[in-house]
Amino acid sequence: MDEQERLRAGQDQDLSDVGEKLRVQGDLMQALATTQSEHTATLAKHTAILDKHTAILDRHTAMHNAHSTALARLTLDMHSVKDGIQQIVGMLDRLTEQGPRE
Repeated sequence: MDEQERLRAGQDQDLSDVGEKLRVQGDLMQALATTQSEHTATLAKHTAILDKHTAILDRHTAMHNAHSTALARLTLDMHSVKDGIQQIVGMLDRLTEQGPRE
């Protein structure tokens, strides 16, 4: 009988060890699920922030493009004004060279 009792005690200990290991693994799985949930929430916050900054950047890019277009137009206008002034100066120089009309 002593041998059977010893074997049963060993079985009980083995079952107790398996149960403890399963409990620890269950706790580990729960901790992983909690951590994953926290990381998912943090990622969602970061995504919202990034979306907000992307929208700002898109508006900034559109404004930059509009300003570039306006500056190009102004540059063309200034070239036209410069050409017109040069023509007027040329005409005045010719008139000055011709002297007064009688």
